[in-house]
Amino acid sequence: MRLDFKTDASMLMTEVSRMLGLAPILTMMIAVLMLVLAIFSVQDLLVETQKEKKSMELPAFTLKKLPVGKKVYEDYSVVLGRLSPHVTVAAEKDGLRIDITDPARYAEFMYVLNSVQGVSKDVVWKAKEICLAGCAGKASTALVTGIVEKVEVKLRGQENE
Repeated sequence: MRLDFKTDASMLMTEVSRMLGLAPILTMMIAVLMLVLAIFSVQDLLVETQKEKKSMELPAFTLKKLPVGKKVYEDYSVVLGRLSPHVTVAAEKDGLRIDITDPARYAEFMYVLNSVQGVSKDVVWKAKEICLAGCAGKASTALVTGIVEKVEVKLRGQENE
């Protein structure tokens, strides 16, 4: 078909007006398609935002401190007692008592006291009391207590574990 704009102007106007009747239907179809695409885009954005938020969570570390039992104190008192015959190491209910009666043995007392942490594998020792001179009938005395520390880690995205 050949279009002649001078002679077929009325036919051209008829075709254009007929096509304009389809314009609202085509516009509606395109609008519905764009709405569906927009909904899926927003849904993908929300999912990705939640994933990113979860991945940004830092692992949570908790440190649990548990006191050691009397058996551990007894075992360490035997081991530390072998380091020096002049230093008395005794297991008590709440710790290890390290003491000397002769002030000339102060170096040995400090050696045994400093060795407490060195001979320990899983126990962290803390001095509860230390007296270095003139301590109720003894030259030097110390009471050290032990605790076991365990680290628990909560990794990202593991709310129920």
